[in-house]
Amino acid sequence: MKRLVLSTIVSLTVLFWSCSETTQTEKNLATLQGKVFTVDQTNEVVPVEDALVTVKEFYSQSKTNSQGSYQLSVDLSGETEDQLQVTVEASKGGYEAAEATVLAVKGEVVTVPDLTLRKIITDSTGKDTTGTVPDTTRRSGKAAHIEIYGDHPQHIYVMGTGLQETAEVTFVVKDARGVPVDQTHRVLVEFKILYGPNGGEYLSPDTMTTRNGLVSTVLNSGIVAGPVQIQASATVDGKLIWSTPVRLSIYGGLPDADHFSLAPSKVNIAGLLYHGLIDQVTAFVGDRYGNPVAPGTVVYFSSDYGIVDGSAVTDDMGRATVRFMTADPLPPNPQDSAFAHIFGWTYSDTVLSKSIIKGTRILLSDATAPIVVTPSSFTYNNTNTPVNFQYAIHDIWGRPLVADSRITISATDGDVFGDTDILLEDTQISGPGTTQFSFTWTPGDSLEAPQVFITIKVETPQNGNGYRSVHVLGTKQ
Repeated sequence: MKRLVLSTIVSLTVLFWSCSETTQTEKNLATLQGKVFTVDQTNEVVPVEDALVTVKEFYSQSKTNSQGSYQLSVDLSGETEDQLQVTVEASKGGYEAAEATVLAVKGEVVTVPDLTLRKIITDSTGKDTTGTVPDTTRRSGKAAHIEIYGDHPQHIYVMGTGLQETAEVTFVVKDARGVPVDQTHRVLVEFKILYGPNGGEYLSPDTMTTRNGLVSTVLNSGIVAGPVQIQASATVDGKLIWSTPVRLSIYGGLPDADHFSLAPSKVNIAGLLYHGLIDQVTAFVGDRYGNPVAPGTVVYFSSDYGIVDGSAVTDDMGRATVRFMTADPLPPNPQDSAFAHIFGWTYSDTVLSKSIIKGTRILLSDATAPIVVTPSSFTYNNTNTPVNFQYAIHDIWGRPLVADSRITISATDGDVFGDTDILLEDTQISGPGTTQFSFTWTPGDSLEAPQVFITIKVETPQNGNGYRSVHVLGTKQ
C-alpha cells in the first residue's frame, strides 16, 4: 500500500514538472504569421504558393500554402527583453525576394505586413533585366503619364567640332497605375524643343509610336551654344498629356584664334612701388561661331615679370581668370618700359597640336613725382585779369597714376576753374587728361588780399602711388 502511494506521488510530481516546463517554453515563443503575394499579367494580386519564408536572425523557416499564408515561431528564451525586432524574408525561384521588419513579442502572435514578390524579367539571352527595362508582362490601361526614362547626356557640343553633337532622350508612357502601355494601348508621342538657342538645333524623329511603352528622340546641335528644353506629349481620348521638360546644354566648340583675347582687371597698378599687389587677368575664349567654349577648357598663362598662375579653366561664358602678382623680377629699365606682359594660350584641336596664343600687358607704375606747375608764381591787380596755369601729375617715370587717384585745386582768395577736381581713371596712356592738366584763376573785381595761395594736391588710394602737393604764390601789385 505504501509503495502504491509513493508511486502515485512521484508520477504526479513528474507530470506537474513537465507541464510547468511546457508552459514556460510557450511563454518564450513568438509566433509570426502573414501572407505572400505577387502581381500577375492582368495586374491582379494573387497568392504565392510554396514561397520560403525565413526569420533571418533565427533561421526559422516555413513555406506558404495555396492561399499564400504562413506561420512560424521563434524562441526568444535567450533574449533578456520580452520583444525583439526581426526581419522576415520571402523568396521563390523566378521572383525577387521581399522582406519586412516586425517586432516579435514573447508569448504573442504577430501579423507580418504582406510580402509582395516581383517577378524577375529576363531578355532573350536570359540576362536579368528587372528594373532596367519596362515590365511588359503586365497588361496596361490607357496612357495617362509620360516620364523621363533612364539617363541621357547632360550636354553636347555645337556642330562641326568633332565632339559629341547628339543626345538621345528616352521617355516611358504609363497608364494610371504606373504600368508601361502595351501594344493594345500604344500612342503616338510628339517631341518638341520648348526652349533653345535657335542655332539650328533639331529633334529627330519628331514623333514616335510607343513600343513596350518606350519612345526616343535625338537632339542634334546647331551652331549656337545654350540651354535646351525638350518635352514629349501625346493626345489620349482628346486629352493632352505631357512630360516634365528635359534639360540639356549645347556647349561651344573648340577655341578659335579670332575669338581669343586677354584683359587685365586693372591696366595700371603701383607694381614698381609695392611687391605682392594682386591683379586679375582673364582670357576670353570663344569658338568659331562666337559661342563661349565648353566649360572646363584649359588656358595656360605666363609672364615676363612678376608672378602669374599657370593655368585656369573656362566658365560657362568662356572666361578663364588667373592672378598676377607684383614681385621680382621687375622691368629693369622702367624709363624705357614699365610693363609686365602676360601671355595666355590654349589649343584649337582635340589632340593638343594646334596652339593659339594672345597677350596683354599691365603698367607697373612707380611713386608720384613732384607736381610741376607753370607758372610757379604770379601777380594780380584789381582789373580781374585771369591767370592760366599748366600742371603735370604722374609717377617718377612720367606715367599715369593708378585709378581713383584724386586731384584737387583750391585758392585762399579768388576763384579757380578748369581741371580743379579730377578723379583719375585706369589708364596706361600719358597726355592731356591723364598726366597733363590746366586751370584758370581769377581775382574778382574787389579783391583786397595782398597775397593768394593756390594749392594743388593729389591723393591716391591704398597701395597707390602716394600723396603729393604744391603751393603757388600770387602777389598783388
